[in-house]
Amino acid sequence: MSSPPPQVAVRGEARLVVDPEIATLAVTVTTRARDRQTALERCRAGQDAVAAVLAAAGASVEAVETAGLAVYPEERPGHAAGSAATVSSQVTVGRTDDVGELVVALGRLDGVTVSGPHWQLRPDSRVVEEARLAAVRDAVHRARQYAAAVGARLTALLEISDVGLSSAGPRFAAPVAALARFAAEELRLDLTPAPQEVLGAVEVRFAMSEPDREVFGG
Repeated sequence: MSSPPPQVAVRGEARLVVDPEIATLAVTVTTRARDRQTALERCRAGQDAVAAVLAAAGASVEAVETAGLAVYPEERPGHAAGSAATVSSQVTVGRTDDVGELVVALGRLDGVTVSGPHWQLRPDSRVVEEARLAAVRDAVHRARQYAAAVGARLTALLEISDVGLSSAGPRFAAPVAALARFAAEELRLDLTPAPQEVLGAVEVRFAMSEPDREVFGG
């Protein structure tokens, strides 16, 4: 029985650093009143004001999702008992250059808190595919180097396993804005998008030709 051909197993890796494709903002409306009904009515009015700002942003805003709602009694020392209402939304902005302007517009609204932005790639970003394929190319390159080092060459692909992809997130901390209201009419915020790092890894096994015996002094 002939012995199986020698093999070489390698791990290929790739690290891509790219600009973010989207940003998300957390927008919270908080209102207080002597009774729950009024607190809720004011909260709805605050929501309408937020919706108007988001509508004015046009195609820059890709999605608005409700993240949480709370209505609760509130007692503060020196004040009559009352009620408070909050509603939080997650806003997805598809044009990162427009984030600063949108944050300022939302921050001018009374009773509105804006936090973020959180920079990220789209779930279906082509960068994910690029990282995966780059990892395969790295594995082939490494395997060829190892085979050549012993005087052999790759002859067949035996196995390829997707170790996975991961996002290392921003390389630098993303700026955070916690804003109440702005007075300056021409206020602008310069927000620098944080670069995104995507890591890809694969494990690949190849068959190779018999090594050159002279490499081992044989």
